[in-house]
Amino acid sequence: MRYLIALFLLMTSAQLWADDPYRPRVPATMEFAGMKLKITDGARKEIQDDVDMLTKSTKYFELKADRARLYFPIIEKTLKEQNVPDDFKFLSVQESALISDAVSSANAVGFWQFKDFTGREVGLRIDRHVDERLNIVSSTIGASKYFKRHNFYFDNWIYTLLAHMTGRGGAEKYVDHKQFGATRMTIDRKTHWYVKRCLAHKIAFEEAVKSKHSEGMSLMIYERGGGKSLSKIADELKVSETDLKQYNKWLKSSKIPEEKTYSVIVPVKGRQKPIKRIGGGASETVAQKEKDNHEVTKTEEEKVIPSLSKELNTDKTIFIRINGLPTILAKKGDDVQSLAAKAQLHPQRFARYNDLSLDSPIKEGEIYYLKNKRWRARTYYYTAQRGEDLWDISQKFGVKENRLARLNRMSIIDDVQPGRVMWLRKRRPKDVDVEIQEVSMGPVDETIPVKELIKEVRKEEKELEREEKEAEKAQEEEREEETVPTPEETKVEPVVEVVEEEEELPEFMDMEEEKKEVPQPIVPVETRVEERPVDQASSYFTHTVKKGETLYGISKKYGVSVQDILEWNEMNATELKIGQSLIVHGEGRPFEMKTKTVDFHVVEPGDTMYSISKKYNIAIDELLRINQKDNFALSVGERIRVKE
Repeated sequence: MRYLIALFLLMTSAQLWADDPYRPRVPATMEFAGMKLKITDGARKEIQDDVDMLTKSTKYFELKADRARLYFPIIEKTLKEQNVPDDFKFLSVQESALISDAVSSANAVGFWQFKDFTGREVGLRIDRHVDERLNIVSSTIGASKYFKRHNFYFDNWIYTLLAHMTGRGGAEKYVDHKQFGATRMTIDRKTHWYVKRCLAHKIAFEEAVKSKHSEGMSLMIYERGGGKSLSKIADELKVSETDLKQYNKWLKSSKIPEEKTYSVIVPVKGRQKPIKRIGGGASETVAQKEKDNHEVTKTEEEKVIPSLSKELNTDKTIFIRINGLPTILAKKGDDVQSLAAKAQLHPQRFARYNDLSLDSPIKEGEIYYLKNKRWRARTYYYTAQRGEDLWDISQKFGVKENRLARLNRMSIIDDVQPGRVMWLRKRRPKDVDVEIQEVSMGPVDETIPVKELIKEVRKEEKELEREEKEAEKAQEEEREEETVPTPEETKVEPVVEVVEEEEELPEFMDMEEEKKEVPQPIVPVETRVEERPVDQASSYFTHTVKKGETLYGISKKYGVSVQDILEWNEMNATELKIGQSLIVHGEGRPFEMKTKTVDFHVVEPGDTMYSISKKYNIAIDELLRINQKDNFALSVGERIRVKE
């Protein structure tokens, strides 16, 4: 009898487990951020333990789920705008349980748990007046930038997820370079716990958050708060001031600053309303009226300066405003005299406005100011990119060069170290150390010291020259041994030798190094043999090296870089041999330049706003507007919208 009762209770508990919506089971396969994941039995058990822990208390699980129902519509919309996979919203629950002012033991703060220097690096304002880590819109935009920066390197959203906790350097210990660009992965017991815990959060909360908020609450975004207090906004919108403060802990001062648009989160009780922006977006008629009124009441100075031409290929002078100052965009062939003439300024005055001398060279695509630059920028911080100096940064933000040096406690002749966080509005305090952040070098391996890299390049140059001479000698010997061709052979089209353009060296090298030719090993031509992909479902295939092929030619055929091929195959440039199988990541077919519609452009080393505008035939002022930028600053890996 006792045995039967125990069996009955066991069966009943099993049935309750199966029917419990808060105790979902971990599947053998699942998707995350568009990646198909196979989960081994060992990993399933570990993830299930996390799911059980999350759902153990119905009360606390429901509290988290309710916060997710409230914030997820905003997070989803922001992630979509930033071109980040929707599944990353579950990471916010893992990081902070969506408690805005959550603080970790490592002093990471806010919805996405940013430390202060990392938050500033992704553009968040963090000071005694504002802490945007506590703003759900601003912090999600910052997190998106962080995700995209890492995914630009890994091309793998699972590794990107891991890098949010460990940083890129820390993630390198756990990643497999062969999985860069992969769309399928296996999650096993060796997979980092942080990744498995995020998968557990998705499994635990995915269905629960589809219900409505327990109190029928929803959130709106108010974007016309500049110069106003929360009390005034509460009166204006007829909402509770206490509730408004509860959802806007990011504001530390009495009034919302006016140097940029801040998103004020407005809770709406008692009815389910769609997320919308009050004061933002194309549908906002009040904002449009304000814009129209502003255009009608332009100052005389603005009337004199024409708006940016929509046609980039004309000879019209192009003007734009940065930091509230009128500027002119330099075109090919311009110098100080010609730009001053276009702007109807004396050349000496024009040069003084731009920290130049009369004989200073003018850069095509650079902006030049028609008034004195200001003492501070509208942006608080900026991470210096490779190759930039004080003048470059001063031009990007419209700040006097000597003032910029003073703000950062530098001499005007000091070099700017790549990755240095530059102060643009206030002077860096004496007791605050200079911050140096990681900046991307593009496709070059950042772990290689510059001097060592240059030595390697010089060594490769000599070896390549030797290989090229030997290949040419072999070709000459083969031609001498050739016999008269048969009629059938004469039908074969003659081979035309094409001199390929040399691969660019890393942009941080000397100009003399850039001018040196980097020859590729050449092998005599033979009949082509079609490559066969290793696996149709995989993200890479093999290419068999044929006579006459070079690394450069193979890289251009498949739309990748020589450096990529070398890294994927763990080889150097001298190891190319006939019949060698090379691993190439991609779709397994030759790369073709096709005209296609794209919504964004991923910034690469050397890109400028001017070059992007020309590439996509979009006016620069339009480019700035749709990306909500007030300057020309770009960072490698940043995604720039090129379509409304």
